Amino acid sequence: MINADKKRTQILEAATRRFAHFGLAKTTMAEIAQDLSFSKALLYYYFPDKNTLYAAVLEHVINQSFYEMETALPTIPDCQAAMMFVLDKRIEFITKYYNLLEYSVSAVQQVPDVMARVLAESKDKEQTIITKILQKGIDSGQLHVEDVQETAEIMLFALVGMRFSILKDIKGMLFPTKGEFDRILSLQKKMATVFLKGLAKP
Repeated sequence: MINADKKRTQILEAATRRFAHFGLAKTTMAEIAQDLSFSKALLYYYFPDKNTLYAAVLEHVINQSFYEMETALPTIPDCQAAMMFVLDKRIEFITKYYNLLEYSVSAVQQVPDVMARVLAESKDKEQTIITKILQKGIDSGQLHVEDVQETAEIMLFALVGMRFSILKDIKGMLFPTKGEFDRILSLQKKMATVFLKGLAKP
């Protein structure tokens, strides 16, 4: 079982590099197998098709990012600082896996059952993290929030919408510049600061 888990992880890591660089359409299972010196039969033993592997890669990198956030958040007592930390980690993740995430958005229409589940679970996890931050503010007496779940969802929609709004004008580019990612982060932090101030306990 340990050896099987190791092989699966090796496949996910190799596939992550391929998909993030070349995308779904231009990557073949044969290339991933060749990168690992595995047979294609072994690859198909773990993942029955390329779409399933792609969804597993997306789930793998998303879960790694959430684990890092959830491990660190309990050590940050202030809700404002906790939110800034999460925004830093979000932009770090988006920058690192931008191509992978952008390809996944277009792939949803092609493989809804596989990909849509991963993206829906990711949204739920991200909303849960924001909910925990808001609850931290409530428990410490910093914030007054009537509906924590709904408020977390509103903030998440605002964060995602801001990113897409800024990046929509650079669709012709292969990859956004560091300056554009920095601008997204700066504006998201300003928005979150205004948002939390509006929830501050009188």
